[in-house]
Amino acid sequence: MKIDRFIVGMDETNAYIIYDEDTLEALVIDPGDDQKTLTKGINRNSLKPIGIIVTHCHFDHIGGAEGLKKIFNIPIMAHKKEVEGLMDPQINYSAQMRREDISLKVDTMVTDGSIIRVGGLKLEVIHTPGHTPGGICLKESNSNIVFTGDTVFEDDLGRTDLTGGNEEALRKSIMNKVSRWSDTTVIYPGHGQSSTIGDVRSKNVKYFK
Repeated sequence: MKIDRFIVGMDETNAYIIYDEDTLEALVIDPGDDQKTLTKGINRNSLKPIGIIVTHCHFDHIGGAEGLKKIFNIPIMAHKKEVEGLMDPQINYSAQMRREDISLKVDTMVTDGSIIRVGGLKLEVIHTPGHTPGGICLKESNSNIVFTGDTVFEDDLGRTDLTGGNEEALRKSIMNKVSRWSDTTVIYPGHGQSSTIGDVRSKNVKYFK
């Protein structure tokens, strides 16, 4: 699996393009608000994108999704509990933070345990509510890599004070799912640098066992 990371927007969101180097099939994860940069990344490597998946509905992760969908004729995927937030500019905070409201229609809904195949890659959807009701992580089955969105970062957890946030739900997501990943699991978060679960755990992040 090849991973291209792009830091986009004023919130320095991590947008990812992952792809199978043999088939060149690709998946865009959290395109942020920079459609042009991701389009160049796709075309530069002659990739064949099969879809866009957003880990949650917040504006800084989704602004480029509609443009990429139109350019490459690919579906937007998200957890079923993010459908309302993606449609509503008040919930996704684009109404408060951007010049233009963002209202996205989900083409393909995923749930906990859904599998997304990208060439020979296989990504498992892991529902980790707390930051938002339908927040997800994506674990690549052939490696020890997880894309965590805003659920967990190198040195912190996702905030729970925004619309739909729930501290108790996040606590359960961390304790029942994230903290059970091996220390060698590499995380690629929605902001900041990649890290390992062992490193995160050693920093005594709240709710880790």
